[in-house]
Amino acid sequence: MNKIVEKAKKINKFQKYIPELEEGEIVELNDLWDGEGEVPEDSYSYLLTDNGENDDTYGYDININYVFEIIEEKKNPLDTVIKIIQIEFV
Repeated sequence: MNKIVEKAKKINKFQKYIPELEEGEIVELNDLWDGEGEVPEDSYSYLLTDNGENDDTYGYDININYVFEIIEEKKNPLDTVIKIIQIEFV
């Protein structure tokens, strides 16, 4: 498992689903995006915590961000084929 994804699962205060994807992996957008909000064009993030990494009193938001490129657009956005370029904390 990607080390950032592994760490994200540990600090996931909101118990959101975190996709277990790898950089370089080719998947459909529905493997990454939960369908909420606007269709992402080049990245998608999940909020993990609003209290910093160590649950600080004066914390800050931590998101896991998946950067991707579109390989093949489909009529249904969820079926669009993407390649994961980078996984990072933001």
